[in-house]
Amino acid sequence: MKISRYFTNLAQSYLEEIDDLVTDSEGKSVLQRRLKDKRSEMAALLAMVEYSPEMVAVIFYDAFGFESADVMQKLLQNEPEHAGFPAWDVLRKSLTIAPWAEPLIATTLKAEGGDAFLVTAAALEFVRTKAAFTASKSEAADESESDDDGDESEDEADDLGDAGSDWLVEQGFDTREE
Repeated sequence: MKISRYFTNLAQSYLEEIDDLVTDSEGKSVLQRRLKDKRSEMAALLAMVEYSPEMVAVIFYDAFGFESADVMQKLLQNEPEHAGFPAWDVLRKSLTIAPWAEPLIATTLKAEGGDAFLVTAAALEFVRTKAAFTASKSEAADESESDDDGDESEDEADDLGDAGSDWLVEQGFDTREE
């Protein structure tokens, strides 16, 4: 299954965000406590929906059940600005929703961009729970290797990395050993 760049990028960040929430510095499981904290801060987090949706989407961890894998797989091939990206009211019909999530959904729908964000959050949860990301990640890697501008984007990444390192040194941090 092919996943759009939008979801490929977000899914990796989403999985990393969840991974960060799982344990504390002593290795103790703290996921549920941290999710509860994030859910209580939802009003403040909604401001991040546009530029960092994966950090807000964790609020809906385990909120959705998926009645149709086909609907979700089609969604993962799209991006918010594409015609194939459904509205929340349409997608909702193919989901089961945990009762605790309903008030959070209502709050989210009142926020600017809330509709598209909920669709994105459901898709990210589908990726997490259905392990659809593993196979598509390798497809995306194959696809990016076949891009003609692959060397150019690697050079750009190196330049950005160097610029970031230089800025950190200017701020008083030590240079990173590689």
